[in-house]
Formats: sequence, C-alpha cells, structure tokens
Amino acid sequence: MRRIRIPHAAAATVLALAVGVGSAAAAGAANVVDISVPGNALHYNQKTFNAAAGLVRFNFTNNSAAPHNVSLEHNGEFEYGATLTIKKGITTSFLTLAKGTYHLYSSVGKDEDKGMSATLVVK
Repeated sequence: MRRIRIPHAAAATVLALAVGVGSAAAAGAANVVDISVPGNALHYNQKTFNAAAGLVRFNFTNNSAAPHNVSLEHNGEFEYGATLTIKKGITTSFLTLAKGTYHLYSSVGKDEDKGMSATLVVK
C-alpha cells in the first residue's frame, strides 16, 4: 500500500469530507446533529441546532419525495460543506467545525428562498 503525506490541516479536511470511510471510528468521536425534513414540508425540523467545536456528524433524514440537502455557509458566502442531495432517505456527513454561527440551508432549486434554512451554533 502506498502512503501519501498530507499536511495536518488538509488531512482534517479530507476526513471531514469522507462519508462512510471509517465512519464507525469517526462516529464515536463526533457530536451529532440530527436534521430532518418532515413529510412534504419546505423546512427543517428545527430552526436552531447546536454542536460542540470539532468533528460533527450530520445525520440528514429527508421524509419528502422531493430532493433536498443540508449545506453549510460560514462568514457570509463561504461555502463550508454539504450533505448529499437525497429524496426520501438518510445520509450522513462529517465536518470539522470551529466555534461560530453557521447558516444551514438546502441548496436545491429555490428551497432556501422558500424557507428551508436554519442556524447552527458551534460552541
């Protein structure tokens, strides 16, 4: 097996974006944010979510037949990451987050304009 050296900051980003790779080990260390879309609603199950700084596990459940996702924005327009876009299903993503306030929204079509957004407070 060939090893590749990745600087510490880049390694954290690679880990944060890996979905399903080593998720059993990562899941134990992460705090969890459960986000869902109820039925055919155009909103998340809560308007505000909380997490601790560090590795955060995002469990996104879409109970709607329409496609949705959870995207994160920090400091205005800085796109920080997103879950997969899914219809009626569940997806899990991991991101390493610093303290601060993040804007959560669905980037599908005009979902955000129709009210599919929330706030994530990381302490």
